[in-house]
Amino acid sequence: MAENVLAAVKVAGGKTELREVPMPDIPPDAGLLKVEAAGVCGSDVGAYPREDRGPVIMGHENVGVIAKVGPIASKLWGVKEGDRVAIEEYLPCGHCEYCREGEYRLCKTADHFFDPNNLRFGSTPLTVEPGLWGGFSQYLYLPPTTVIHRVPKGPPLEQLAMALPMGNGVQWACVEGEAGPGKDVLIMGPGQQGLACLVASRAAGANRVFVAGLSRDTYRLDIAKKLGADAVIDVEREDIRERIAELTDGRGLDSVVDTTSSRSAQVIFDGIDILKHKGGVIVAQGIPTVPDFPMGKFTRKYITLKSARGHSYKSVEIGLQYIASGRFPLHLLTTDRFGLDAVDRAIRSTGGEVSSTSIHVTVAPWG
Repeated sequence: MAENVLAAVKVAGGKTELREVPMPDIPPDAGLLKVEAAGVCGSDVGAYPREDRGPVIMGHENVGVIAKVGPIASKLWGVKEGDRVAIEEYLPCGHCEYCREGEYRLCKTADHFFDPNNLRFGSTPLTVEPGLWGGFSQYLYLPPTTVIHRVPKGPPLEQLAMALPMGNGVQWACVEGEAGPGKDVLIMGPGQQGLACLVASRAAGANRVFVAGLSRDTYRLDIAKKLGADAVIDVEREDIRERIAELTDGRGLDSVVDTTSSRSAQVIFDGIDILKHKGGVIVAQGIPTVPDFPMGKFTRKYITLKSARGHSYKSVEIGLQYIASGRFPLHLLTTDRFGLDAVDRAIRSTGGEVSSTSIHVTVAPWG
C-alpha cells in the first residue's frame, strides 16, 4: 500500500489544492476505506467559502471498498476487506441515550452545532490525527464509531454515492412529513435533496407529489416530472397558493417539505396557507428567524412543524433499497463527475456557478 495518500485539501475559504497525506497505521478497532466515489452535498457549497479550524479534506457522502480493517472493527461492523460500503457523516459516541435509541444524529458527539470541534467526516481538519477525515481523498480513515452500510450490488458508484441524500429524502418526506398512501405532498426545492424527497414520496405510495422551484430551476423541474412529479410549479411565474388550490380542488396539502435552505420565512408562510384545513405537516430547514409568525392561524389549522435535519440508519438503508430497485431513472440525477484535481469545480458546479444542469455531483478520487 502507498506510503502517501493523494487528497484535495481545502486550504482556505474557497481554495483547494492537491496534497499528499501520510498513510496512517490502522489499529485493531479501526479501518481504512478506499474511496471510489464521494458525493458533493449542498452543505459543502455553503461550507466551502468559510474558514475552518485549519486545512480540511471535505466530502461526507462516501462509497468505497474496505481496504484494511482491524479484527475488532471487522467483528463490530460485520465487514471484511474487499467489501463495498457507504459511510455516514456522523461519528457518534455510541452510548448516550440518543445513540441507544438509534437516533445518533442527535448525539452531542455527532452534533457540530453543539460542539463545532467534534469529529465528523468532511469537516474535521488535517491537524486531527490521522488527518484522512474526508472523501475527497484516495483513502478515508474509519474510526471505531463509523456508521457503515453494506451496499447492494448492481447500481453504479455515482448512484450509490447518493445514499445519504436518498436517506434524507426518506427521513424528511416520509418519516417527518408522513408522505404515504392518500397523502398530497409538496416538495419545495428541486435540488438533489428535494428530488430525493420526491422519489421517497413516490416509493411510499403518496397520492400526489408536487415540486416547486424558481425560474432558474427549469432543468431540474423537468427532471422532477420524469421522476414522477404530478405537477411542477415555478414560484416566480405562478402564485403557489392559487396553483395548489387549483391542483387540489381547494382541499390543500397534507404536507409541505422545504429543502431550499432559504433564509426567507416565506416558505413557512406559504406552507401554512397551502396546507389542508386541519392537521397538515410542515418539514422545514434552519430558517434563522420567522418574524410576525402567524401563531393564531398555525394553531387553528392544527399544523405540526418538524425539522429537516439529517437521517436515521433505517432511512439510509431504505434509500439504498430505492437506489437498487431500478424503479426510478436515478441516472438523471448523477449529472457530473470530477477527479481530485477538479474538486473546486465540482463544488462550484453543485452550487450552480458552472452549469444550471448539475444536480448530484461526484468526485472520483482514482480518476
